[in-house]
Amino acid sequence: MKTNMIIYGERQNGIQKKAVETLTEFLLDYTLKYPICTRYGDDTVSDTYRRFYIGTRQNNSYINKHSQTVLSYPEEYAVSVSDDTVIIEGYDDAGVLYGCIDFFDKYIVKQEYTHDDRYLINPFDDKLPDTCFSSHPDIKERGIWTWGHVIYDFRAFIDNMVKCKLNTLIVWNDRVPENAAEMAEYAHSCNVKIIWGFSWLWGVDCSKVDIGNAKSHSYEILQKYEKEYSVLGGDGIYFQSFTELKEDTVNGHIIAEAVTDFVNHTAAMFYEKYPTLELLFGLHASSVKNKLSYLKQVDPRIRIVWEDAGAFPFSYFPADTASFDQTMALTRELALLRAESERFGAVTKGFTKLDWSSFEHTDGSIHVGVSSKRMKEDRVLKKRTIWRYIQAYWLVNADKAYEAVRLMCALTGGDALITALVEDGMLEESIMYPVALYSQMMWDTRGDIKEMMSEVALRRYIEFA
Repeated sequence: MKTNMIIYGERQNGIQKKAVETLTEFLLDYTLKYPICTRYGDDTVSDTYRRFYIGTRQNNSYINKHSQTVLSYPEEYAVSVSDDTVIIEGYDDAGVLYGCIDFFDKYIVKQEYTHDDRYLINPFDDKLPDTCFSSHPDIKERGIWTWGHVIYDFRAFIDNMVKCKLNTLIVWNDRVPENAAEMAEYAHSCNVKIIWGFSWLWGVDCSKVDIGNAKSHSYEILQKYEKEYSVLGGDGIYFQSFTELKEDTVNGHIIAEAVTDFVNHTAAMFYEKYPTLELLFGLHASSVKNKLSYLKQVDPRIRIVWEDAGAFPFSYFPADTASFDQTMALTRELALLRAESERFGAVTKGFTKLDWSSFEHTDGSIHVGVSSKRMKEDRVLKKRTIWRYIQAYWLVNADKAYEAVRLMCALTGGDALITALVEDGMLEESIMYPVALYSQMMWDTRGDIKEMMSEVALRRYIEFA
């Protein structure tokens, strides 16, 4: 077996550093020879090594000389294998990272399984077969939505997001985490954007608050952002207001009208001082779906991120598909709500969620992702039965989730933000099959669902309940 050598182009870049680490991890799983050799910026490596050249044309001279591909999309990659030499080229740093992941997911795994009575071989025992392929994401922003206090190891959580090729994390907390800036820095080194969530009158008792006069709270919300969130190194804010209701009026006020007036007024104050700030309006469709004409007036610079829009994949329960057709009709209406200016987003569900029967708000700030080994092991055991239920109905209804993602992609041209609500599911310990499958759906809306399901199932790092 040849010794493997990774030749990379960016010594200090965080994302390409992550690419080297990820590729090293995958290679060690097969070669079991530690350490894997790496070299920076040298294209004269002897052919006694199996050589892995990773980088972009701008920073890896070997790729610049030998690449035959034309990459045009952010996060796009191209993989070529010829004469036992591997080139993993990215359009950008993120493309390099995702190319390393898919070199394993789409190539090595297929070489490992023989479809004969041997079942599997080690692909590195012999010369790697020649190939070339490329790919880019169909959905621009692909992510996870979660409360922060149920992330028990933020680095491992983000690492597993990377393996799913996810690039956005929306984190909601009662208070700003003590280690928020550290978390954002690590996320950025993994090509993951951090969006901090906080309340714009979410969680208030709407029966006791004059929502018609909500604008009186706008200045204190701006102050809270400036004091607590503006210094964290995040990539935007996600806010919720008073829409998490089933009725569409409160104390004689139409919720859709009141929230539009309030959000536009507050956002105008933000944009006056921070014109490039990314604002995401988390909006529950349940209280406004019959009054959408008001929501058409939401400032087009704001991305509306819809949830509670009906059946699976907007329902917590993947078995809940009875009103799927109506849900798709509403999704179409929401994605086209503000016509050409629409910036569509969604929080989809059907995974693990908080246990609201035992939930308690925190009075103080916390350190996100700090926990003991024993605590994590205990949480894994407690969640395994829940994941078994979720997995069972994902196997039955994955086609419906895929249909929804494909519709959202088609209506937006891919310029959408789709997040999966995955709370307290121990993603930092295990990438469960439904999460990996849904992530692949967001990357590739042009594939065959059956082939996708089997391809994802073969990945070594995927867990089944």
